[in-house]
Amino acid sequence: MASKATSNKDIRGQRGGRPSKRDFILEQAEYLVLEEGAAQLTFDALTQRTGISKGGLLYHFDSKEALIMAMLERYAQRRDVRIADILEQGVPGADPELKAIVLAQITDGEDRLALDAAIMAAAATNPDLLEPIQERSRELWIKLDNAQAGSARARMAWKAAMGHRLLMQFGLLHETPEQAEAFQAELLALLEPIADNESQSSVFG
Repeated sequence: MASKATSNKDIRGQRGGRPSKRDFILEQAEYLVLEEGAAQLTFDALTQRTGISKGGLLYHFDSKEALIMAMLERYAQRRDVRIADILEQGVPGADPELKAIVLAQITDGEDRLALDAAIMAAAATNPDLLEPIQERSRELWIKLDNAQAGSARARMAWKAAMGHRLLMQFGLLHETPEQAEAFQAELLALLEPIADNESQSSVFG
């Protein structure tokens, strides 16, 4: 679990300017679940952490569910910004957006991995709160099925990327920088269309 000093510095470094009170509350809620666990996300704990009265917190978020929904929205927005940043750097070949989505999954730092896992753990206390994330996931599977490389190859790339991310989150991934670079190259190759003179058969359908 990330230390307070490390997580605050790393996460704040990705945002500029002074946050609004609403953003400040969300930021502190993120630190709370990151440092102390999802079970500790309460308005009383946030009041102690932020110095904002419970009434002040409720003015911005009328329930714990509303707070977690806002945290999930920030989670999704950060993911979109990450993808846009990768696209801005240039992604060659077919389906650059899909490639950027895959790259975003496998290139996050440890602080971001830990924070995202903590936010999802908080949301998991009420599965209904995950519906917006599930909807985004459904939209992504449609994009994968329409990939120029074909549904099977695109799905394989995405599943591999998600498996890679989980290994990183649990500290179970052991690889050299060269191995990481090779893995990234193989994933991107999966998202390239198959040449006409190559076999398009797949055991995955």
